[in-house]
This record gives sequence, C-alpha cells and structure tokens, in this order.
Amino acid sequence: MNRTLALILCLGLGISALIFQLPKGNVSNKTGQIASGEANRDAGNAPEAKVEEEAHATPLTPSQQKQIAQLKANLNAAKTEALQVGALEKLATAFIQVDKYDSAAYFAAQFADQHPGLSHVLRAGQLYFEAQTFAINASKGKLMGANARTYFEKALALDPNNLLVKTNMAMTYVDTPTPMKGITLLREVIEQEPTFVPAIFNLGILAIKSNQFGKGQERFTQILKLEPNNFKAALNLGFCLAQLDKEVEAKKVLKRVLTESKDAEEVKAAKELLAEMQH
Repeated sequence: MNRTLALILCLGLGISALIFQLPKGNVSNKTGQIASGEANRDAGNAPEAKVEEEAHATPLTPSQQKQIAQLKANLNAAKTEALQVGALEKLATAFIQVDKYDSAAYFAAQFADQHPGLSHVLRAGQLYFEAQTFAINASKGKLMGANARTYFEKALALDPNNLLVKTNMAMTYVDTPTPMKGITLLREVIEQEPTFVPAIFNLGILAIKSNQFGKGQERFTQILKLEPNNFKAALNLGFCLAQLDKEVEAKKVLKRVLTESKDAEEVKAAKELLAEMQH
C-alpha cells in the first residue's frame, strides 16, 4: 500500500498545519500542507537563496518566472513593514501555488530575521514545516525540518505555552537520528493537555510509520470521540483497521469518509483504500 500510505501520511502530517492559527499577516491561508528544511541562519546570503530557489523538480514556466520576478521587485520596493508584509504574502502565495514551499519559506525566513516578531517567526517556521512534507528527497526534507525547528524554537521563546508549535516541531524530528525527541515533545503536550487533538493525531501518525497499527487505532478512535467529524482521523483509523485485518470495521469507517467528507484528497484516499481492500 505504498502509494496510499504516502497519501495518508501526507494528509495526516497536514492536520497540524490545517488548524495552525497564525496571527494576522501570515504568508498564506493555504497552510493545510507541510514542509521542512535546515535552519537558514544567514537569510541574506544570496548564493544560498539561489540554491534554495533552484532546488526544484519542476522548473517555472516563463510566465511564472515573470510573475515571481515582479513580486520580488514589489517586495524590494516596499518601504514600510506593513507594505512589506503584504508584498511578502503575495510572493509566498505565488510560490505555494506552484508547489515551491521552500522558496516561500526562504523569503519568509529572511523577513523574520529582519523583523523577529512572533507572527513573522511563526510564518517562517510553518512554511519550512510545510516544505518538509513536500520535499522530494530525504536530505532536502531534513534540511527543511531543521530550518522549521529553528523558527519554532524562536517562536517558543516568545510564546512558551504554544502547544501547537510544540506539536509541529515534534514532527520535524521524525526523520532525524533522534526521533524520540519528537515523541517526547508530543507526550509533554499530552501531559499538559490530554485532549489536544493535533498531538494525539501526530502520535497516531507516528504509530502508522512504525507499523504499530493497534496504537494508531487507539489514537484515532480517541480523536473521533472528541471530534466525530474529523475525517482525517477517520481516514487514518480506517487504514489502521485494514492493516489489522478488521476489514468490516475499516470499510464502515472509510465509506463514511467517502460519503460525508467534502475534502477531495480525503475522498481520494478513502477510494484508494477501499479499492485495495478488494484485491
């Protein structure tokens, strides 16, 4: 189930970003996706910017290049912080629309380094977190995750009790040599707030990644008791049930996602799972 599992994990990792309530002025309202990267401690480094922008599988079309060049020029020409935030928002949105999350994150990080307020630091961290999820290869994913951690740590220094930042930062440790740091962070969040859905969800995702489907079933069942219409939890519960050979229960859960969810990606994953269960 490699293809379907990849889709489910992508949807799962997206849950924290979907409900991430960034302050006004965040780069994009499309934070339902996630990415990662190594911390850019020298955001003004032009060669590094070039590497970051060019490290994509699909090149920009001439029209897209022209649009983004103009948006960069608008950002450079903006004289006040308010105007810069608006210009940055448009530039980041343009990058996101062509699936170039690392470039969006790079410019957000550059701005956050110059204006280290909470909203700007959160914006950079979240975009790098999104870039981690959509990284083409493992090394790029690790780089994006490290960058996300840098800005999440800065955000926590400003807002130590932000449980969602802790939850998202935990997931940046998943593919590092020290994944237990992430699990420890999630457990700390659960101890502080036992019904905090993003942390419960991510513990379920980690259970799937480690083939502990029974634990995953427990986590997603708990979420559905708290939020009956959380279709991402239902989708992942169905996947876990299928892996545990509980096909009757799995089909019941997945058919509910199929008929009640309004999200195209959730419906797609449910269809794929149901189809594979027929084989």
